[in-house]
Amino acid sequence: MALANVISSLPEVTIRVLQEVSTDPVSDTSFFVLETDRIEILEHELAADHTVEDAQQVSRYEGWPVYSIEFTPETLLLGSVVTEHNGFALAAHQHDGGWIERWQLPGRSALQSVWEYANDQAFEFEIRTVREISNSTDIHGTGLTEKQKTTLIHAYNNGYFQKPAEITLEEIADDLDISMNAASGRIKRGMRNIIESAIKDIE
Repeated sequence: MALANVISSLPEVTIRVLQEVSTDPVSDTSFFVLETDRIEILEHELAADHTVEDAQQVSRYEGWPVYSIEFTPETLLLGSVVTEHNGFALAAHQHDGGWIERWQLPGRSALQSVWEYANDQAFEFEIRTVREISNSTDIHGTGLTEKQKTTLIHAYNNGYFQKPAEITLEEIADDLDISMNAASGRIKRGMRNIIESAIKDIE
């Protein structure tokens, strides 16, 4: 596992991948933000880490040191396997002795291939959440469909969420020319998607 020794020796240090759009996708070098001011101790652990071929501090980001790290050939990096299956990493950070990563993959077969590779390598790999992205999904990452978004905005703008409510569910359905069941379902599922998205962002 990448930075296994550093994570084990310095569990209090937050480590996250610096997402760089300009980074060469075939490069062997990755950039990490390491949230610590104990630079001497950190660099000692980086030098002792068997997964690290080379590590250099190159900059600072949000006040924390940024290191370019090249890993040894035997280091297991699932990100490279994700790339091989036409996916890409959205985010990655150290958590509870390991890593939490968010990927976007073209389909479930690609996810299955990554899963099988991890199992073949005896790599402990847990899938926490799977979300499907359709053409109707809101581009802002809330997980809302256009119909859910339209219904929620109409309900909000007309005081449905006020106490007491300024518009009824029946009136929302009439305004949008849909059934009450459809209006209720869009509001409930839309609120669920917004809450799930918010929880995911603060985990």
